[in-house]
Amino acid sequence: MDSSNGEVLEAREPSVLRYSWVGNENQEPMHVTFTLEPHAGGTRLTFEHTGFKGAGGFLLAKLMMGPGWRKMLGTRIPAVLADLDEEGKLRPGSSLRPKF
Repeated sequence: MDSSNGEVLEAREPSVLRYSWVGNENQEPMHVTFTLEPHAGGTRLTFEHTGFKGAGGFLLAKLMMGPGWRKMLGTRIPAVLADLDEEGKLRPGSSLRPKF
């Protein structure tokens, strides 16, 4: 069974979260960065996922990670944001529930 080990590399509230993880013992670290910046009266989210190496990395990026990130960034995050008020609290009647 594979285990993942991760590390937060940078956390600058409210604009940057960058972390790395290693999924397999012989794997090079992968890095994920989320950046928020003001843009045209709103906020732009920039996402970067790096560290894919060789043919295995290509397959992982295109066939496994890509579809998962597209779903997360294109569906799940917008749904959560739609249920938050201006203070970042869940709106009354939201079907979302905190998991902590």
